[in-house]
Amino acid sequence: MLFFKRKREEMFKKDEKKMREIDDYVRNLQIVIIAGGYGERLKHRTKGKPKPLLEIGGKTLLEWCLEHFSHKVKDFVLLVGHGAREIKNFLGDGSKFGIRVKYSEEKTKLGKGGALKWALENGAIDDKKPALITYPDDLILVDNFLEKIVERHLKGLEKGCKATVVRVTKTRYPYGVVKTDDEGIVVDFEEKPFINLPANVGIYLIEPEVFDIIKENVDLSKIPVEFEETVVPELVKRRWLFSMTIPWESWIPVNDEKSYKRAVKTLEDRDASTK
Repeated sequence: MLFFKRKREEMFKKDEKKMREIDDYVRNLQIVIIAGGYGERLKHRTKGKPKPLLEIGGKTLLEWCLEHFSHKVKDFVLLVGHGAREIKNFLGDGSKFGIRVKYSEEKTKLGKGGALKWALENGAIDDKKPALITYPDDLILVDNFLEKIVERHLKGLEKGCKATVVRVTKTRYPYGVVKTDDEGIVVDFEEKPFINLPANVGIYLIEPEVFDIIKENVDLSKIPVEFEETVVPELVKRRWLFSMTIPWESWIPVNDEKSYKRAVKTLEDRDASTK
């Protein structure tokens, strides 16, 4: 009995130490939300509003995003473009949500890499602090997501990595797959099957060293510039990119009517299961 008691005490101390490390890291973290998209395929639902202000389950997509982080992180940076005025009117300085908000507004489409470079140049992003880069377009249905990604990122830091990317275990292929025999006769047809290849969710937790790569590799005279085409390959080359895997069903990118309906149903089912 004494042996098991000691084991439990050791486990508790380890968990306590881990949570302290996570809290210490989070205290210095900034959340960068890329909220400048047009949401063309959901215009019939946004009705002129920017996509981050689309409501699902009684909250805007932006609010769902904030809730993952605002219980511990207070510094937020919004990279805005289309619908900037509406987003600023909705969020303001962030005080009604208990956070502090800075804005970086693009006047022309810069791409993800370009928007990050511009926010560094105008001082909206603090290049001395780590940053979690995310979108308000996606629903991430992972409990304690902030704590889990920071815990994973800290493991990556121990291995010499400077960034962590979130991925899902599989994803749906966007086209129907047509298989034929040697004569060209179709023997199998499957509409938009799942493919068992890990897919990028587009969420990154990065250290300040990554900002140096953005400054060096992103040329604002050649916009739009994509982060995944200019910065991520350099991270991979340096072996600086760690990963965190989440179940495919916990990621719902709300890009079209079908994914919108899936998000609504998923939230309704989740609410029903907790009543």
